[in-house]
Amino acid sequence: MKKVLLCFLLMAGFVQVHAQAPYCCVTQGAELTYTDYDAKGKETGTTVEVFKDVKIVGDLDYDVTVETTVNAGGQKTTVETAMEVRNGSAMISMGQGSIDLTATDPELMRIPNQLAVGYQLPLGEMIVDLGGFRVKSTVTENEVVDREEITTPAGTFKCYVIKQTSEGRVMGIKSATTLKMWYARGIGMVKRESYSKGELLSSSVLTSMKK
Repeated sequence: MKKVLLCFLLMAGFVQVHAQAPYCCVTQGAELTYTDYDAKGKETGTTVEVFKDVKIVGDLDYDVTVETTVNAGGQKTTVETAMEVRNGSAMISMGQGSIDLTATDPELMRIPNQLAVGYQLPLGEMIVDLGGFRVKSTVTENEVVDREEITTPAGTFKCYVIKQTSEGRVMGIKSATTLKMWYARGIGMVKRESYSKGELLSSSVLTSMKK
């Protein structure tokens, strides 16, 4: 009887581990609002993500359509993004209108279902095309560096922190940018900070969440 109970508990634990939500939102109708700030903490705009269509393909498998609206400087830009979640790992692709984002290694666009401090994520090249203006960058660092509980106006979240450094040329000028991104299960990115030469350039924080 004890062996049966032990087997049951082990199986229940296995199912619980593998049924964890992905590090993205897969709730149809959910609306996530981010507030963007400059280096001095002044608000520069907002980004709103609406999860319009979520198709359940299987266990931890989803096809998601996200409508993203960026409001900066009084101008609004809206694009639709496709997200494919397989076995809890989310793959994001963008190629709508005047914005096209591609990667030489598609894994660069993926957030795994299992994260841990010290976990090394893929490296490679990414190309952003903004209406014919192409920027190519090489990701040289992509690692889970910390686990933190952070509080924003949208709530308190347990997050893994990913540090990603990329090098590239803009208008012939070589530059290096480092992103720190906080990810929470079932939500996705909660906070992002952008740095250059160790100095903060901008940040974005989840300030409202409707599910």
